[in-house]
Amino acid sequence: MTNLLKNKINNLIKDIYIVSFELFKVMIPTIIVIKVLDSFGATSWLTMQVAPLLGVIGLPAEVALAITTTLLTNPYAGLLVLSSTPEALNLTVAQTTIIASFMLFTHGLIVEALISRNAGLRILPTVLIRVGGGFIFCYLLHVSFLNLGLFQNQASLHLPTMVSDPTLQQWILDQIFGLLFIQSIIIVLMIAIEILRSAGVEKIIQLILSPFLKILDIGTNAATIVIVGLTLGLGFGGGLMIKEVKQGTIPIRSVVGALVLINLFHSVFEDVGLMMLLGPSLTTILLVRAIFAFGFSYSIMRLTSLLPEPVFQKLMFNQRAMLSSSVSKIS
Repeated sequence: MTNLLKNKINNLIKDIYIVSFELFKVMIPTIIVIKVLDSFGATSWLTMQVAPLLGVIGLPAEVALAITTTLLTNPYAGLLVLSSTPEALNLTVAQTTIIASFMLFTHGLIVEALISRNAGLRILPTVLIRVGGGFIFCYLLHVSFLNLGLFQNQASLHLPTMVSDPTLQQWILDQIFGLLFIQSIIIVLMIAIEILRSAGVEKIIQLILSPFLKILDIGTNAATIVIVGLTLGLGFGGGLMIKEVKQGTIPIRSVVGALVLINLFHSVFEDVGLMMLLGPSLTTILLVRAIFAFGFSYSIMRLTSLLPEPVFQKLMFNQRAMLSSSVSKIS
């Protein structure tokens, strides 16, 4: 075994540990809080409140907690909650495709909105773009699936089975099993991502997307960051953008355009791979969602291009993301 291969394996093991630790640090307290809230009837109240909105996009009210958990934390926690929802067994492929799509648009919204703010995109536009864009996309999917009779067969979910109305002891065992299941998924996904990166898939994606990024007026520096965000996630892409914005190397409108796109479509390997556990339409959650994300980003940037620069910056750009010495370079 060569030193290069040993280093790659060691780095992969380290990455798996870091990702797992960060996820479980959020997931375990979340699971406990949800259990406590459920014992006080809070989950039933949440279901009643969210039911009308979910009905608009063709989803049963019972999946409300899984979607809300995903929005507030991460998709791993959301899927674990969904696995303990008995009604999930009766979902159609159309419904799991819509659930997967909405989770892909809105997962980890609080943390990722803060990352985006530090990189230059204000929090309110970030939340409106992701939740609004996700809801519009899912509504269009629901209407299309319903009218065309697509994906009405029962979905095959690949999630751990939880006991309905368990005792406390059984609930603890179910959660441990669920966390072990999530750990195995993390390992498989991260190995797959490393293989794809080694095979040069990122470069292929960059070549494919270059023409579309030019349409969005995203320059070369920002385009590279977008590719990182699309493939590895908003945390990586946002982190690079924070650095570049502070150095004043990217124009403000390119910063905003890049962050809008990354928020709508990122971490395609890990997130899409994870959502396939729901048995959705891969073409829909990957290709159709990509087309929508580019189209939606283009529409936002064209509309905001009509605004005077001071108004645009006030509505969309977080000036605090820049060093004072860099303002003059890109404004």
